[in-house]
Amino acid sequence: MFQIIVPTPYAVGPVNVYLIKSDPLTLIDAGPNNAKAAKVLEGMLTSLGINVKDIKRVVITHAHPDHSGLASDIARKSGATVLIHPWELKKMDKAADLMMERLPYAIEAGVPQTVIAEMYGERDKLPRPNVDNCKVEELTDDDKIEFAGGQLQVLHLPGHSPGHTCLYDPEQKTFFSGDFLLPHITPNPVIEPDPENPGKRLPTLKQYLNGLKKVDDLKISMVCPGHGGVFNDYRGAVNVARCHHDSQFKIILNKLNGKELSSYELSKEVYPNLHGWDIFLGLSEIQAHLDLLVEWGSVSFSKKNGVNYYHRDPHAAKVAPSDQ
Repeated sequence: MFQIIVPTPYAVGPVNVYLIKSDPLTLIDAGPNNAKAAKVLEGMLTSLGINVKDIKRVVITHAHPDHSGLASDIARKSGATVLIHPWELKKMDKAADLMMERLPYAIEAGVPQTVIAEMYGERDKLPRPNVDNCKVEELTDDDKIEFAGGQLQVLHLPGHSPGHTCLYDPEQKTFFSGDFLLPHITPNPVIEPDPENPGKRLPTLKQYLNGLKKVDDLKISMVCPGHGGVFNDYRGAVNVARCHHDSQFKIILNKLNGKELSSYELSKEVYPNLHGWDIFLGLSEIQAHLDLLVEWGSVSFSKKNGVNYYHRDPHAAKVAPSDQ
């Protein structure tokens, strides 16, 4: 396995692409679709004795542009098959309007029209990924990806994206974590529509915390993340993620002490200096935690003029631990 570090135009920094140098030659993720990233990726492959035309498979952990953008270009050059979860494949469909799908959730969160215009008016630095005219194979949980020298187990671990997929090598105890588990940040529980229940919002943080429990039960000697360096202390990373969310629960409860706030108003109190699309990401972080606090009975909400307002009942149940 070789890690290839590819630049992105995003604040998160470079993204990792992994080459599995075993028959059939496979890439895990592909990097962003721009000239600089393509040059770096192809140059690194050449230094490893691989021509991009030799690639037979591209496995996409999730459809965010920094991870999936170059998949179609690689597939067209090589004839490689793109392997991806069907919910991520749906997000790469040109007919899908990801902005409009999320708009109702921004409205019920109380985001003003002027701020919605600011969020949605920020143009992405990368083009919308697609795998048009590529060979595609859909991945589902517990599928096996076979190699001459072993296999990778597919783990569907949503929370950051509906069809987010990680890969696990049970022999080498290597875990390709995508954005699910990172060494330096916790992934954003992005507000997403539920692909199985139209009109409903995914319980993204609940999904993510459930996924942490699954990963905690694995035997892992090395984590190969989507961003940052390879690391060994996966239990430490799991604990850091849990501590982050526990801290967020406490912050939200303190902010709601004696107040009634919409999700947007609360996000402005916690993250007062966000602009553009980052406003939506901050809102996603707050909404995901509110959803669990409501489920646990720590917070209640009421709807007024189509907007959800949240308040803390001093007699309600205490916040539950994030790992239960």
